[in-house]
Amino acid sequence: MAEKDVMMQTLDQVTNTIDKGIEDYFPPGAKEQLKSLEAVHPLLKQAYVVGGAALLPLLLVFYILGGFKLMVNLSGFIYPAYKSLQAISNNDLEEDKQWLTYWVVYGTFSILESVMSFVTEMIPYYNVFKLAMFIYLYHHSTKGASKVYDKILLPYIVPLISGSKKAEKKAE
Repeated sequence: MAEKDVMMQTLDQVTNTIDKGIEDYFPPGAKEQLKSLEAVHPLLKQAYVVGGAALLPLLLVFYILGGFKLMVNLSGFIYPAYKSLQAISNNDLEEDKQWLTYWVVYGTFSILESVMSFVTEMIPYYNVFKLAMFIYLYHHSTKGASKVYDKILLPYIVPLISGSKKAEKKAE
């Protein structure tokens, strides 16, 4: 029992230190957000602060290893790969079209980017644009990849690949 009391005292000291740090150093908007979180989950305020503090070094390591470009490429790959694996087990044709089109656009964009790297390096905020494009393509509320398929690939590219009038009729 004595070990448990010592542990609880140590946790209370850490919790009080985190609370004092929040009061002393956090901006008012962040304090309000943490108070609203604390109203819903009283024990999670410190966990959010510690989690955020632990996440920052992890993001810095990614930034040091490959910079913002690595972070953009990971964000354009991890979630879509996860959703594509989920789509394999479903029989939803719209979802299949979304993710297959995403990977076609992603691959095409990656090839063009590597060939045209001398141009993309001169464009300011290029990686921010690239991140926004990837999010537009894969976000569930925009389904941008399906729109790219319907507006660009189906009327212009699919007829060239299939060589049939069936694809042209589908586009109309």
